Amino acid sequence: MCVFLCMGGNSTTWMNTAVLVTCMRNFPKNRGPVSGILKGYVGLSTAIFTDICTALFSSDPSTFLFILAVVPAIVCLTATFFLHEIPTPTKNPSELRQETLYFHVFNGIAIILAVYLLAFDITGNHGRVLSLAFAVGLLVLLATPLSVPLYSFISKPLSDSDIERPMKVSLLADQPKTTATTGVELQYLERKRPSIGEDHTIVEMIRTFDFWVLFVSFLCGVGTGMCVMNNMGQMGIALGYLDASIFISLTSIWGFFGRIASGLISEYYI
Repeated sequence: MCVFLCMGGNSTTWMNTAVLVTCMRNFPKNRGPVSGILKGYVGLSTAIFTDICTALFSSDPSTFLFILAVVPAIVCLTATFFLHEIPTPTKNPSELRQETLYFHVFNGIAIILAVYLLAFDITGNHGRVLSLAFAVGLLVLLATPLSVPLYSFISKPLSDSDIERPMKVSLLADQPKTTATTGVELQYLERKRPSIGEDHTIVEMIRTFDFWVLFVSFLCGVGTGMCVMNNMGQMGIALGYLDASIFISLTSIWGFFGRIASGLISEYYI
């Protein structure tokens, strides 16, 4: 049992790392929004599962546990077929602006989804019909981000491959001159540390001051935050509330807003 608990508790970390690293490499000019959106949806997933299962399976806890075990696994396995690193060609300023605009649309959809969940949570108890309508609307909002790549695919001119573009590079350009390098220069190039933003090995990573600052920050901040979140249900019951799920949903929603804000602020203001 302890082995399965260890595997289940760390499975999200493995998936988060693969998705986060791949998306940051695919969108190097929008790393802040990418991390904010991905981590925001991870935080919002708690509220999504809680509200959907409360709306549809409030009287059947076994079904809730079954869906909680099966649905995330199916989603992760399906996503692995689409998750891969693609070569990032040099983009002109107009393409970068369009890419940034798409991420703003993703942020807007995510914020609408969070407000939708927040409105459902604070309005109290709901009837069966209203709960079903809420679940349908939530599923529609979850599928809405697919409209962004669909729009990008449709709006892309179909005749791009047929247009002959002028050649900007001269075929008679001089070949770059090669210079002899000494052994000392080669050793210097090999020992040069990668700068922030470049790939580091594990040894290079633990030698940097930035890594230890991040490590201590996560150790203190994430550890205490997870402790509070894991005990939120017990805290609600101790305060006398019969249904403590609203506390879990509200914590997830407001955590989402913090993650979205941290991604945008780090990209444009820091």
